[in-house]
Amino acid sequence: MLGWIRHLRQQWNNWSGDREMELAIRRHLTDVGCYGPTAQLRDVRLIAVQRPGWLQVYRFEATARVRPNDASEELPDTAPEYLHLLGLVRDDIRYEVLTVRTFETESARRELFEAWSENLICLRPLESR
Repeated sequence: MLGWIRHLRQQWNNWSGDREMELAIRRHLTDVGCYGPTAQLRDVRLIAVQRPGWLQVYRFEATARVRPNDASEELPDTAPEYLHLLGLVRDDIRYEVLTVRTFETESARRELFEAWSENLICLRPLESR
């Protein structure tokens, strides 16, 4: 019973709640050379907002399998390569613009967050946990 409750809690924590944003993240991961539809998204959280809420910034983490450049590179005996990516999403509802960026380092994500969150209300820290 306790394991089932933990599983539900983890599912709730990793749920984005916004289908359009989730699809945009997965498209972005596909564009950068990963298998986006099968990526595992975690800790999707609203971290900054501009009043009255039309401009929002989200953070997320993703683990995605790297797509090989050539189909012949992926042999049955080779282990797949996975990337752990840190990301930001900037959603401007007024103009229907959804911008997704991913990074391999926290410092690069922090730099973009500082630019995107200027004059916004920061709701929680950028780092997860």
